[in-house]
Amino acid sequence: MAAEINYPESHITAGIAAAEMIVDPASWINRRVETIELLSHEETRRRVSIDFTLSSDKAEELTTEHGVVVPISVLTKEPRRNFDLRDESGSAVPVLGKESNAALAHAAVMSAALDVLPKELAPETFELIWSDLQQVVLSVPDVASEALGVFAGSAEGGDALRSKIWESETCRSLLNVLQGNYVLFAVIPPDGANRRVLKYSYGEDFDLKVSGTRWERLAPEVLWQRIWWPDRSNFRILCPGASRAASFHVEVVIPEDLRIESAFLYDFKQEEVLCEPDWDRNRASLYADQALDPEVVADAFVVIAPERRGRTVQAAATGAVVAALLWLGVYSGLDAENPDAAVSLLLAGAALYSGVTAGRGEHVLVTKIFSASRRWLGLVSLAALAASASLAMQVPDAHPTGVWRVAAIACTIAFARLLWSAIRAPG
Repeated sequence: MAAEINYPESHITAGIAAAEMIVDPASWINRRVETIELLSHEETRRRVSIDFTLSSDKAEELTTEHGVVVPISVLTKEPRRNFDLRDESGSAVPVLGKESNAALAHAAVMSAALDVLPKELAPETFELIWSDLQQVVLSVPDVASEALGVFAGSAEGGDALRSKIWESETCRSLLNVLQGNYVLFAVIPPDGANRRVLKYSYGEDFDLKVSGTRWERLAPEVLWQRIWWPDRSNFRILCPGASRAASFHVEVVIPEDLRIESAFLYDFKQEEVLCEPDWDRNRASLYADQALDPEVVADAFVVIAPERRGRTVQAAATGAVVAALLWLGVYSGLDAENPDAAVSLLLAGAALYSGVTAGRGEHVLVTKIFSASRRWLGLVSLAALAASASLAMQVPDAHPTGVWRVAAIACTIAFARLLWSAIRAPG
């Protein structure tokens, strides 16, 4: 068979050994720890630590001309930015190239399929099964998904050989995993310790869309929540590897000026909380202390809010100062012939706005969370500028008390909103 399929013998042996490891990672991966850092303006950094144990026999089976190839994880079929893999000492660890990786993954699926097929297969039948499975494993996600759909349809339509493969839990699990993912094979020395810890990291985009459709966010109960808990955003952070270890731990790190009000692992398929929630933290730590079912869709649900100290309090203070100056002007009388003092005071108060809202170089998540507060601060600034201009230009008259009163009311409303946000902010 090795000559016919043109794979090195060591790749076939390693692929057969890897098949059950890919299907049942919790049997040999002791712990998986992910750290998701939302700290970069350009991208999010995901760091993953894999603590695993290989028996000497299993390590021997996984040995190829490259070294011991270990299927430490599966990753989506897309390019990785700034990928890095290191061992316990911080030394770089190589990974298999695309060709060798594909050969091992394909050999793993073929070995599982041959276990359930008749021992004697006609060459043309073997080649057909080989081609079908290769298309699922090696193709891009859309093509692989279509190929798997055709394969499953033929199996359910009565095709005897494909039915045997599709009815096999191992085969079906491998195909479902590999249609949209590829196996990350780390290459480690054959004389290493049985228990190892490997760490890899890469950059990825973070979906800043708030959960729920626009109409769902306009529902009465949702509107009430947005009033009672202002400036919150709910995010679902994907954790596709949560079930690929005997225990799973994920940490979510957010930028300064923000706070995690609540966070927990949640099965969006069964609508079930999977761990103890973490409350009011700068860094959330979520644990699943036992192996999760592979069917579980376990992702992190995180509610992020502005932190009380810092910008939130400064914004409320800015609104208070400008509102007080406007009401002082209303009740103290306005002198259009000498407006310098009043105008200077108001412009100084409004200048606080630009200092509080300066966002150069900040993380896009900070910009998103503070967007509402900045709009209210914008109203404060506009009210101050309108009042100053009306006095300086004597519009509509030399004593534009009415304009100042309207500006003071608008500024007071904005201040009340900013103060409520500061009161309700965590931390």
